Amino acid sequence: MTEDSRRLAVRLDRLAQNVRRYRSSSRALIARIDHDGYGLGLVPVARECAAAGAAMLAVADFDEALRLRAAGIDTPTLALRPTGGHVDALGVSVAAGTVAEAEAAAARGADGIHVVVACGDVSRGISPHDRDAFEAIADVAPRVDAVMGVTDGATSPSAASAALETAAELVPGVPRHVHGTRGVLDGYGADDDYVRVGRGLYGIPLRDGTPTGASVARLSGQVVTVKRIAEGEGVSYGYIYRAPSDGTIALVTCGYADGIPRSIGNHATVALNGGRARVIGRVAMDVVVIDLGDLPAKAGDEAVFLGDQGADEPVVADWSAITGLDPVELAAGIGPRVARSYTR
Repeated sequence: MTEDSRRLAVRLDRLAQNVRRYRSSSRALIARIDHDGYGLGLVPVARECAAAGAAMLAVADFDEALRLRAAGIDTPTLALRPTGGHVDALGVSVAAGTVAEAEAAAARGADGIHVVVACGDVSRGISPHDRDAFEAIADVAPRVDAVMGVTDGATSPSAASAALETAAELVPGVPRHVHGTRGVLDGYGADDDYVRVGRGLYGIPLRDGTPTGASVARLSGQVVTVKRIAEGEGVSYGYIYRAPSDGTIALVTCGYADGIPRSIGNHATVALNGGRARVIGRVAMDVVVIDLGDLPAKAGDEAVFLGDQGADEPVVADWSAITGLDPVELAAGIGPRVARSYTR
């Protein structure tokens, strides 16, 4: 297996297309590129989002903000947690929902804070009505740059908007934001100062399967070997699959260490040489086994695990239906040894 036998190909032109779409539906866009750009690569994703019109970049913590500055990216940046290195005079703000978080922001040199307000059933943030809590946070913060609502999947966008309106009365004139992908798709956010979008930038569907944008990433492995299998012969660990008849199988790079869920065995398919081949048996750490049926295959052929539905390739919504996991959990979980590449 070569070093590049596992590939995640990122279409920057499609990323830019999605950024422009969400940017056009609001006054300004905060692009969520946290956790290494949803696994696609922090710096390339940040550059593309900024070039396509994002007004601010949201990263996981101060360490990711420092990586942006080291790469020469000076777009205003919001760290979602006040942890990591010092960011003095680097134009970095941070989300803070407690006095302790505001103190950490000041200690690490953040320019200001976005006060976190609980606009749904969430564990982080102050109540929209709690003026005392807001003033306690503001007293120790470098400055208050915005009011930032956080919500949960069960809270409707309209309820989140109402909660943010209440919180905004605590500090009139300060920018505010709460809506993400779902809110924008439902028509909210146009009157807020920002929308804060993550999955929609990457074309990751909502949990209910609703499309959010153009697919950005394509995950593929390579055929390692092709062999015949006899009727009744078992495949992979535990032999949860046995061949119903004589046939042909192939070993393909990418396993659960690369983000392939173990539970897709015997259920999911890969796209290969113009057709589909089912993943059979348990997903191993480094490889999967596929049933070729009548498909031709040889060592080195590309097998697509996740790609473009328009090209009749499997998509992350397929994995979500099999596993019960949110598509964003699956899309952002591609392992670090998978080689990233970038095209337009």
